[in-house]
Amino acid sequence: MIRKTEYQLEIILKIKELREANNVSQKELSNLLEVAPGLIGSIESPKFPHKYTLSQIYKICHYFNITIEQLFISEEDFSKDRDIIDLLIFNIIRYGE
Repeated sequence: MIRKTEYQLEIILKIKELREANNVSQKELSNLLEVAPGLIGSIESPKFPHKYTLSQIYKICHYFNITIEQLFISEEDFSKDRDIIDLLIFNIIRYGE
C-alpha cells in the first residue's frame, strides 16, 4: 500500500491546522475543492494514501490568503540566506513524490 511521506504529512498537517484555525470544516473545504466530503478526512488521516493535488494546494493557499512559500518553506528556512525559489521548487517536487 502506498503511504504518504513524512513531508507530505507535514504539509497536510499545516493545511489542517490552517483550516481549523480559521474555523473551516472538512465539508466546507471539500466544497471549495469540489471533492467528496469524506476525501478531506482521508487526506488528513495518515492511514490513507490520499493527498492534496498541487492544484488543490494552490486553491487552498488562495482561499486562506497565504503564499505557496508560507506553506512549503518553514520559517526557519525562509529566514536563512538561501535561494528561496530553488528551495520552494525542491519542496514542491518533494511533496509530489
